Amino acid sequence: MTVKKTLRILAFDTSMKRPGVAIIEIKARRPRITALSHIAPESKRPHGHRAKIIEGWALTFLDRHVKTAGFDYITREDFSAKSSGTNYPVMAAWSACERAVNTFGLAFDKFEAPGKRPALGVGQSQVKRLVTGSGKAEKDEIAAAVRRYTGYTGEFAVDDESDAASIGLAFAINANLIDKITEGDGK
Repeated sequence: MTVKKTLRILAFDTSMKRPGVAIIEIKARRPRITALSHIAPESKRPHGHRAKIIEGWALTFLDRHVKTAGFDYITREDFSAKSSGTNYPVMAAWSACERAVNTFGLAFDKFEAPGKRPALGVGQSQVKRLVTGSGKAEKDEIAAAVRRYTGYTGEFAVDDESDAASIGLAFAINANLIDKITEGDGK
């Protein structure tokens, strides 16, 4: 008898304001949420200070959850803006999470959408389109879709937690680790 391996995806919704993280475990193509977290660094602090707080949070989360099983995939939301004022805070938070992940000898996986160059993460509209069917989905629609995919019945403390879970699900759908569902699937 063959025992099917449980896959583990670590997914970050990275921002300076309130980053979130989720662990999605997949067994027999069925995803479930096993851990969620977020942090809201004091917004009056400088970017460098908040980035250190985010790195500490990510290190603590990883220390609690990496265990011997590790992760099969690590992903995040891709981001780019037209101004340094918008880019810098997000990239500082990205770097904080990257340092935390690298501390454990791990690395983020590239996102490889069909017909496109590999990206450093899953684009925001791609996440929405893959998980909800609409690239313009609202936060409540994202949370509802995450619940349909995972059967999660707990509370999302903040939308950054459901966003992180949706990033992991989008990665899994794109990598053909889980089946894409639609409203009519009844899940």
